[in-house]
Amino acid sequence: MLRTILVDDEKPALKALERLLIQYPDIYIVGMFTDINQALELIKNDSIHLLFLDIDMPKLNGIAAAKEILSNNATIDIIFVTAYSHFAVEAFEVNAFDYIMKPVSPKRLNKTIERIIQNRLAPDVLSMQQNKNEFLNKLITKTLTDIDVILQQAKKMDIDFTQSFSLFILLFPDTITPDEKIVAINAFIEELSKKIGLVVWQTSHGIGILDYTLTSSENCKNEELTSAINLKTIAAKHFPDIRVALGIANRYPKLENFPDRYVQARNAAIIGFRVSPASGIYHFADSGFLPILNQYVNEQSINTLIDSTIGKLLEHDRVTGNDLFHTMEKIILSNNLQSVANMLFIHYKTVLFRKQAIEKILGVSMNSFAGRTMLGIALTLFYLKDIPPISKE
Repeated sequence: MLRTILVDDEKPALKALERLLIQYPDIYIVGMFTDINQALELIKNDSIHLLFLDIDMPKLNGIAAAKEILSNNATIDIIFVTAYSHFAVEAFEVNAFDYIMKPVSPKRLNKTIERIIQNRLAPDVLSMQQNKNEFLNKLITKTLTDIDVILQQAKKMDIDFTQSFSLFILLFPDTITPDEKIVAINAFIEELSKKIGLVVWQTSHGIGILDYTLTSSENCKNEELTSAINLKTIAAKHFPDIRVALGIANRYPKLENFPDRYVQARNAAIIGFRVSPASGIYHFADSGFLPILNQYVNEQSINTLIDSTIGKLLEHDRVTGNDLFHTMEKIILSNNLQSVANMLFIHYKTVLFRKQAIEKILGVSMNSFAGRTMLGIALTLFYLKDIPPISKE
C-alpha cells in the first residue's frame, strides 16, 4: 500500500481528489490537510510515499514546501495539483513526480497512478514472484524437503499446502524456450496471479499453476478439464502464435507427492501435444499406467522396444516419404477406424488399407489386445523418451 497525504487549502478540492483516489486499492490516504504545516508534521513522524500538493496556498507556497520535504526525505513522490500552469517549470525543477491541472480528470489521474505503481510496486511484485519461482522449483527438484520449513516458507508467500489443490503445467513446444517468450510469460503469470485461488510460477519447462478453486475431492477430473480450458483460453491471448499444451496431474493430498505430481503434469502435457493436438489438454489419469513405465524401465530396454516396434514404421516412412506413423497414432488412440478417417479427412477404405500396410510392416495385429497394448506402450515411451530429467541446477 502507498501511504498518501493530500494537501489543499480548499476543502472541496480535497474531497474531489479523495473521491478519485479511493478507487485505487494500492492507495491508502493517511491524512488530508488544508494546513501545510500539519502535513509537514505528519510527514516527519510517519512513513509517507505520496504527497498530492496544491501550490498556491496562503501560509506556505507548495513549491517551497516541496523543497523542504525533499531535502529531508527524497523518497517521497510529490504530485502537484494546481489550477495554474505557470508553476510547471518550478515544479519540475524540484523533481516533482508529476504536475496535474485542476479540475483533475480521472483519465489524467489514472496515468499518474499507473506510473507510480509501476515505479514503486512493480519491483516488489517482481521480487515476490521470483521468490515464489525459486521456492516452488526447489520443491519439484527435491532440493527442499523438510516439511516444517516448506510450510513456513509457503505461508509467507500465501501458499497453503495444508489445503488440496489441482496442479497444471503449461508447456511450450520443443522448438521454443521459455526465455524466448519472457514478456508474454510475465504478462500471463501476472494476469493469473490476480485471480483468487491460483498460484502461478515459472519453471525451466514452462508455467506451473496450482488451482485451489476446485473441490477438495480427489476425483474432480471433469472440473479440472473445465478449468484447463479456461486457462488455455487465457494463454491463447498471450501466446497467439504458438501451440501450447496443458497437462493435468492426478490429485493427491500429501505434500510429499508434489514433485511426482509435477512430473505427471509435465508428462501429460507432452503426451497432449501428440494425443490431443486440437485442444492441447491432457489429464494424466487418461494415460493409465503407461507413463509410469518411463520411470522404471531402463533406457536401453526402452530404446529396444521402440526400435523393434514403431521404429520400423518410422524408418519405413523415412525411406518411402510416407506418413503411416501418423495414421498408426490415430488408430492406436482412437476407438474405431471411422473416427480415424474423420480426423484425417480421408475415406474409411483408405484407413483400412493403411492399417493393413502398417500391420505388415510391424508384424503386429492392431485388432488384438496384446498388439494394441504393446504399440501403445511403445508409442507412449517414444513420446516421453527424450524428456530431460528434473534438474537441481
